Formats: sequence, C-alpha cells, structure tokens
Amino acid sequence: MISSKRRLRALLVIDLVALLFALSFAAVSSQGPAERVLGRSVAILTEVDAYVDGHFAAIQQQASQTQEPAVTLPDFPLALSFLPAEVQHSNRDQFRALLLERSAELLHDHGAAAFRQGRPSLGGYLSPEGALRAGMDILRPAPHGLFAGFTIAFGMVAALLALAITPAARDWLQTVGLSALLASVLFVAFAAVVRAVFWIAASAVDDGFARAFLTLAQQLTWAPIRDGLIVMVGGAALALAGSVLQPEGSQRA
Repeated sequence: MISSKRRLRALLVIDLVALLFALSFAAVSSQGPAERVLGRSVAILTEVDAYVDGHFAAIQQQASQTQEPAVTLPDFPLALSFLPAEVQHSNRDQFRALLLERSAELLHDHGAAAFRQGRPSLGGYLSPEGALRAGMDILRPAPHGLFAGFTIAFGMVAALLALAITPAARDWLQTVGLSALLASVLFVAFAAVVRAVFWIAASAVDDGFARAFLTLAQQLTWAPIRDGLIVMVGGAALALAGSVLQPEGSQRA
C-alpha cells in the first residue's frame, strides 16, 4: 500500500510539472499575449524607431496625395497597408503603435512566413534570429490549440491520479497539497534558473540585437514563475488544511 501510494504521488508530481509547462505555453501563445510579444519582436527585428523616423514624413505625404484606397509601407519587411486617413490623422508615436499592432496581427496569422520573400534571412535556428523566428511560429493559433489541449489532458490525468490516491491515503488533502507544492517548487526553480541565464547572457553580450532579444526572453519567464507561485500557494494551503482537518487517530496511525 505504501509503495503504491508513493508511486501515485510521484506520478502526480510529474504530471503537475508537465501541466504547469503546458499551461505556461498556452497562456503565452493566446492571442492577446502572443500579439504583444510579436509586436515587440517586430520592433527588435526591424529597428522600428529608425524606420519610422526615416519614413514617416514620406508616408504621410503619400497618404495626402494618393488616390488609392490604401497606403503600402515602402522598404518594410512585412507587407502592411493603411488607410490614408489612418496615416494622416496619426502622429509619429501613434503610427508606430499602429504599425506594430498590424505587424503582430499578420505574424499571429501567418508566422515568420509573413516576411517578404527576398528579404535577408532571419538566420539559422541556433542563432538569436533563428530562435526568434521559431518563437514567432509558436505564437500562433494552431500551437496555442495544441498547448491548450495538453493543458486539459494533463489536468484530467492529475484529477484521476488525485482520485486514485483516495483509497490509499486517509490524509488526501495533505497528500495532494504536498504533491502540488513539490511540483510547483520544481517548476518555479527551473523557470528562475532560465530567467537568470537570460539575464546573465543579456548583461554579458555586446550586440544590441542579441541583448534586446535576450531581455525579451527574460521578461517572458515572469508569467510561468507567477503561475508556479500561485500553484505553490494553493498546494501549501491544501497541505495545511489537510493537516488541520486530519483526524487525530489518523495522525497517530
């Protein structure tokens, strides 16, 4: 019985760690957070401030003179177009924000393939540019659906394992709470190490592009850490409740 109980606990901990990973990827790849990350990625890749400073006046002039229904951005790696009124009624900062918003929507729908053909390659997958390209392809509806499916599946397995513990342990709340606490501690520790690695790398690198990319990656690790801390508090609360509510005779046993 004790051996079976330990196996169930171990399986529950492993499943909860996997659940936290799946939940984190599902949260980051959902539309709102994904488009915010994609917009910041475009700002890094295209040096958007330099682009806007160099082209905004000409784009506004084109918008005021054109008879076409849309204004297309010149020399920009994404095929974006705007209504002439959108450009004419925008100042520099408003246009920059609109450009990044449209870019994020386009990349969310099409991934890195949305970059125009003939533009310089984003690099191999082992380069910072290639890693950013891979990240863009993850932040799309299809991968998000996959991560959400994994989250549901791991959640159902966790529920089944927790129910399976019931006949093997009278202190059910405490057992489940401690399992959740251990899983969240492992997950938060891993996420904190990854965050520290990104911080150290961003501090040590001299290349501005790589530093911006590493800083963005470091900032993205906060959401998984936050989710892990929430589960940690919940697990500790369940374990405490189990120890308080557990009958005295069960404790002696």
